[in-house]
Amino acid sequence: MERLRPADPSLIGGHRLAGRLGEGGMGVVYLARSPHGAWCALKVIRAEYAADPGFRARFHREADLAARLTGRWTVPVVAADAEARSPWLATAYVPGPSLAEAVELHGPWPPDRIGSLTAALAEALDEVHTAGLVHRDVKPANVLLAADGPRLIDFGIARAVGATALTADGSVVGSPGYLSPEQARGHSVGPPSDVFSLGCVLAHVALGRPVFGRGGAAGVLYRTVHEEPDLTGLPDNLAGIVRRCLAKDPRERPTVRELRSEFGAFDADGWLPEGLPALVAARAGRVLDLPVPEPTVVAVPSAEPVRDASPGPARRRLLSAGAALGVSAAGAGGWWLWGRPDTSARAESARRPRHVVALLGDEKDAAFTAQERGARLAVTRHNRDARRTVDLVLRVAHDRGTAAGAAGAAERLAADPDVSVLIAAGPSRTAPAAMSPCDEGRLTLLITRADSAAVDNVNTTTTLVLRPTLTLGPIAGIRYLNRVAKPERTVVVHDLADAVESLQTVRITTVHGHLDGGTVVEEVASDGDFAQLARRVGARPEDAVLFGGVTPSRAAACARALREAGHRGPRVAGEHVLGGRFLTDGTDWMVGTGHTDPNADSRTRAFAAAHRARYGDAPGFWSAEAYDAVRYAAQGLSAAGDDGRSTLRSELLRRPWRGITRRFSYEPTSQFLQTNEDGGTFLFRMERGAPRFVARTDDIPAGM
Repeated sequence: MERLRPADPSLIGGHRLAGRLGEGGMGVVYLARSPHGAWCALKVIRAEYAADPGFRARFHREADLAARLTGRWTVPVVAADAEARSPWLATAYVPGPSLAEAVELHGPWPPDRIGSLTAALAEALDEVHTAGLVHRDVKPANVLLAADGPRLIDFGIARAVGATALTADGSVVGSPGYLSPEQARGHSVGPPSDVFSLGCVLAHVALGRPVFGRGGAAGVLYRTVHEEPDLTGLPDNLAGIVRRCLAKDPRERPTVRELRSEFGAFDADGWLPEGLPALVAARAGRVLDLPVPEPTVVAVPSAEPVRDASPGPARRRLLSAGAALGVSAAGAGGWWLWGRPDTSARAESARRPRHVVALLGDEKDAAFTAQERGARLAVTRHNRDARRTVDLVLRVAHDRGTAAGAAGAAERLAADPDVSVLIAAGPSRTAPAAMSPCDEGRLTLLITRADSAAVDNVNTTTTLVLRPTLTLGPIAGIRYLNRVAKPERTVVVHDLADAVESLQTVRITTVHGHLDGGTVVEEVASDGDFAQLARRVGARPEDAVLFGGVTPSRAAACARALREAGHRGPRVAGEHVLGGRFLTDGTDWMVGTGHTDPNADSRTRAFAAAHRARYGDAPGFWSAEAYDAVRYAAQGLSAAGDDGRSTLRSELLRRPWRGITRRFSYEPTSQFLQTNEDGGTFLFRMERGAPRFVARTDDIPAGM
C-alpha cells in the first residue's frame, strides 16, 4: 500500500481514506474505513469517464447487479455512488495475498490442493452468472487468499463499462493469457468465457506458468486464438477437465455447475499448500497495525521557481517567468532558454557528474534526423541551465536501418560505462532489437517511436516505452468517434493480413467497450480485397469505419473500396498506415498518432521557434518527442546523481513528469505508459496527400 498523495481526498462518501492500493486507467483504488469502522477497498472513477452520462448509467446498473452477490467466495459491494462527482464503489477489503503472488513466491500447487480451490471458484462464478454478470477477467491476480478460503474479486464492475479494471494490484482488464478466444477476438461473451479463463488459472496454479506463454500482449492473444495451450507436465487428474475448459469452441466447454459437480464441495481443512498459511496470516495481521485515518492536511508550500515540465502529477500554475516558456520563448523574449551559454558556470561544470546520452537510429531516415535535432536542442537547453546538477553529452550511433545493426550498436553502448542511457529512435523493425543487449548490459533503454508486438511487454528491467502502443488502440481516433462524429454504429475492420496488430484494435473497441454506440467487427482475409466489405458497409453509408490493420497498401485498398461503394461516414485509422498510396487514397480519413506536429501544436511552438533559429527550417515529426526523451532522462539522471546509470529507470518510474508532448507516468504493475491524462496521442486529418494536425486527444472536441 502507498501513502496518500497531497492531492488525494481524505474522505469520500463518509469513508476515511488510509492509503492507495492501486491505480489504473479508469481510476484509483484506496484503502478506506467505512462510517461503521470496517476496512474496504474504495474505487474512484476518473473525471473523464464520469462526464459521460452513458457511463454513469452503466456503472449504476452494474453496481446494482454486483451488490446482489452475497456468496462466501465473492467480495461484496458494501456501498456505491454513481451520482457523485467522481463515481465510486466500495467492496469489502481482503488483506490476503493474491493467487498470482502465492504461485510466484511458493511455486505450483500440489494436485491434491487444487480441487478445493477450483470448487470455491466455480461456486463463485456460478453466483456471478446467476446474477446476470460475466466476470471477464478471471485470473490469478483477481483471486485473493484468506485463511477460510479464496475470494474472487473485481466481478464485472469496471469491465462492463470498459477499460482498466480497478483491482488492488492495478492490473489491466481482460488480461492476455486468461482471455477466452471469443473475448480476444471481440465477439460477445457469456459464462463459457469465464470457464475458459478458469481453466487457464487452474493450469497456471498447477504448472507455475501461463499456458499460452509470456511476452507481448498481442503475441499472447494470437496464441490464445490460433494455437493450443502448452499443458506439458499437467497432472493427469487435471489434464482432462482443463482441456475441456480450454476448448476453442465455447459450446464444448463444461458449465460451472458441471465443474462444481466434478470437484465437489470446498474442503476447508488444509486447503492451502505448505508455506501459504503463514503468508496469509502475515498479510491479515497487517490490518491490525493500520492507524485510524485522520483528515488530510495539505500544507501550502513557499513560492519556488516553476519549471516547464513539472515533476508532480498535476499541472502547476505557470506564472511569471515560468509562463515565458509557453509564450515569450516563441519570440525574442525566450533568448535565455535557447540562446547564450552561462559562462559564469563553466568552472562549476567541471565538478558536476557527466552523463552520456546515446541516440540510436538510421542516419538515412528522415525521422531519425528530426529526432537527432530535437535531442541536440534538449542537451543544449539542459547544459545552459545554471541550476543543473549534472551535465549531458549526446552520442549518436547508427544502426544502418537493420535490426542486427541496432543490436550490435546497443551491445557496444551497453558495454561502455560512460553511457548512462540509450534512446532508441528507430522504427518498429529495428528499435526492439536493442532491448536484449541493454537488458544484459543493465543500460536503461528509452523507446520513442517503435510500436509493435515486440515492445508490447515493457516488463524488462531496463526498457521504458515513451509512447502509447498498439495495445491501447487508436486512442485519438476513438475519442474523435465518441466525441465528435458520434455514429450510431462503427464497423471495425479486422484485417487478417495484420492479424496480431489488428486484433488489438478489435479487443480495445469490443472487449473493453471503448467505442460508444453499436460496434460490428468485419474480418477481411489476408489475401482478400475489401470489395465485399465495402458493399456491406455501403448499405449503411453513414456508419463509421475503423481500420485495424497497419499496412499502408491495405489501408489504401480499403479506402478506395469504400469510396467506390459510396461510403460517406467517418473513417479512422492508426499512424502505421501513413505512407505509400494511403497518403493520396486516404483523403479525409482521420488518423491517430503517437507524435505531434511541433509546427501546429500550441504546446510545442517555443520548441519549433528554437528549432528554426538553430537549423533554419521547421522541425519534423518525432523531433519534439526526442526532445522530451532527453529531458525526461535528464531529470532522472539529476535525481540519481553519480548513480545515474544503475538507478535511472527506477528514478523515472518514481514520479510523473510533464514534457511538451505528453505526461510521462507509468502504471505501477504493468509499467505501461498511462494515457488517461495528456497521454501523448494526437489526431490528424488526411488532406492533399499529407496528414494535417487537428488536435491533441485531450482537446477533442474543443480543439476541433
